[in-house]
Amino acid sequence: MSRCVFHFMRHAPTLWNLEKRIQGQWDSELAPAGIAFCEAQAPRMLGLSLARILASDLGRAKSTAGILNRVLRLPVTLDRRLREQHYGAWTGKYWRDIPPQELAEAEASGWHFQPPGGESRADVRSRAEHALLDAARANGGKNVLVVTHQGVIKAILYHLLGRAYMPDEPPAFDLGRIQQVVCEGGVLSLGQLDMELPGS
Repeated sequence: MSRCVFHFMRHAPTLWNLEKRIQGQWDSELAPAGIAFCEAQAPRMLGLSLARILASDLGRAKSTAGILNRVLRLPVTLDRRLREQHYGAWTGKYWRDIPPQELAEAEASGWHFQPPGGESRADVRSRAEHALLDAARANGGKNVLVVTHQGVIKAILYHLLGRAYMPDEPPAFDLGRIQQVVCEGGVLSLGQLDMELPGS
């Protein structure tokens, strides 16, 4: 399998993000500032020599990819395996409405964090990793922009960093920047974190 380089980007912030409301696999509209951010980033991404956009099939990721693609003009592949973590019974609630003890117990379980009726972080990592390996086989020798979600990006990178995904771990990267993951020989590895885009 030829080397494939993935450039991870989190979708633009949504209205629910600003309200600190749990989206999971539901959607809300992109915030105006998020749209403006995408419009500003797109010309800078031309310097990454991208060949394709791979995106979650959720609306906020598709909308982000669409805004970027007004400039990039690349083929787009949607993959439901790149969706945000399923938050089950917590979906649609405000974070402040989750009982603190319940939230603390869930976060203390690290990779096994799993909202009631939802999926675990380990499940997210597994499905997203399979999506990336399939994409690498189809895009060998190319650079691919991956537009996805905070939970997906953290799951992939924290696994590669060997993290336990515990709440007391310091941040390892800036979710507002591009994070690079390389696939070579069917194996994922870390590339450059917190990339500076050309012209930044």
